[in-house]
Order: sequence, then structure tokens, then C-alpha cells
Amino acid sequence: MRSPRICARVFRRRNARRARTSRFCHVTCRFAPPAAEHQSMAQLLRGSVWIGRCLGIRVGIHPSWLLVFALVVWMLTNSFADLGGEHALALAVVTALAFFGSVVVHEFAHALVARRFGVATLSIRLFLFGGVATIATEPPSPGAEAAIAFAGPLCSAVLAGACGLGLEIVGHLGGEPHLALLLMALAAANAVLAAFNLLPAFPMDGGRILRATVWRLRGDHAAATRLSSLAGMGFALALGLMGVGLAWHTHRWEPLWYLALGGFISIATIQSYQQACCKTAVGGSEAASQRKPAA
Repeated sequence: MRSPRICARVFRRRNARRARTSRFCHVTCRFAPPAAEHQSMAQLLRGSVWIGRCLGIRVGIHPSWLLVFALVVWMLTNSFADLGGEHALALAVVTALAFFGSVVVHEFAHALVARRFGVATLSIRLFLFGGVATIATEPPSPGAEAAIAFAGPLCSAVLAGACGLGLEIVGHLGGEPHLALLLMALAAANAVLAAFNLLPAFPMDGGRILRATVWRLRGDHAAATRLSSLAGMGFALALGLMGVGLAWHTHRWEPLWYLALGGFISIATIQSYQQACCKTAVGGSEAASQRKPAA
């Protein structure tokens, strides 16, 4: 049996190691609340303009969204060039607004399913890379996280199917070609949105489903976050390299958008990984403070 003096020394060393880990994490998250990764995203999007409240959730627009909106309008205007200048621009604006409206619907799908699991959504914002819903607390279980994450892509897939069905109906009725172009663009955009979000790269929806799966199998939320974060970093690196490669071979700047998106995903992934470190350090320190060295 160890002496009390030796046990006390071992206990102090363990606490010192945990304290060093805690100090490292404290720099990045200041022992943030359970939904710290979402709060970190909210900090990145400070300066958003709130445009209203729907179903008790604030909806806002970050100034960076104006850049991507203008870019989408410009690209759609070029795609609709056969319609003529004014008609092409008008249809491009309507299509872009409808698409970003579907992004908001995608985020509300997350929020409504989260509400069923007792998780409140504080806000939904549009920004440079799409939309983000900020939740107040982490999902209470792996099943809840998987359901909340899957709700968004499922909603986008349903919207894509609805637009595709509408396109078929318009085609059979010989309807307005402008409406057909709008429905075709929305069907394609929502299908891409659903598929892209299902990629198993954290912090996208597919990455959250991956984290929920690992969490279920291993019973360790922090370890699941670390694993899904590594997958997210790998995806971000691949996306950035693809953007650089396409820009190099095509001599166009548009593929550099993938590089910017990869950079954003990597930042969000690193923050999530650091939050997992914090959660582990805080949990370990709290557990240690409740134990006494055995004689």
C-alpha cells in the first residue's frame, strides 16, 4: 500500500499536468460553455445585421454575405445571358434570393429538430460560406446530434426534389421558360447543398453525423470530436489543393473559392478541436478535485 505522502505527490503531479492542459485551452476558449464551438462561430460572425425573428429564432445577415450574393448573381447572370441583359439580371437576382432562402430553410430544419430534443437555437445567420445556426447547448445524446445534423441535408434534398417535380410539371404544361430556369437552378443548387453537407468532414453536417457515430460507439464525446476534426482538416486540405490546382490549369480565379472555403473549414475545425481539449481538461480537473488520494 502506498504511503499518504507518495499518493499526495502523485496527486499533485496529475493536477499539474491537467493544469498545464487547462491553461493551454484557456487561451482559446476560456472554459467556454457546452456549445462552445457554436459560440466560437458566433464570435467570428460578430457585426451581423438582424433582419427579424421567426419561430422565436433571430435571423441575421453578416456583411460578408453581400460578397457571395453578388458573386452568385454575377455567375447566374452569365448563365442566363441568352435572355438578354435586364431579364438575365432580374432572373439571377430572384434565383439567388430563392437559393439563399432555401439555405435559411435548411438551417431552420436543424433548429426545429434541435427543439424537439430540448436544444434551443439562438440565431440563424447567412454569411460568406452559407448559413449557420447557433445553438445554446450541445445535443444531449449521439442520436440527438445525428438527427439534428441530418435534418438539414434531408430538407435540402426535399427542396431539390420539389423543384425538380415543379420543373417537370412546367415542362409538361409548356409553361414560362423563366420559371423553368429558376426551378432547374434551385433543384441543382439544393441537390449540391445536400450532398456537400453530407461529406464526413467536421464541422459540416456529415462530420457531425460522423462524430455522433463515434460518440455512440466509444462513449466519448471529446474523442469523437477529435476524430471528426481530423477528418475535417483532411477534407479542408484536399479542398484547398483542388482549388489551387483548378485555378492553375484553367487560368481562372473562380476555383480559388474552394481554397477560401477550405481555409474557413480548417479554422472552424481547429476551434472545435480546441474546444474538445478544453472539455477534456475541465472534466478531468473537476473529477480530480472530487477525489482524494488513497492511503
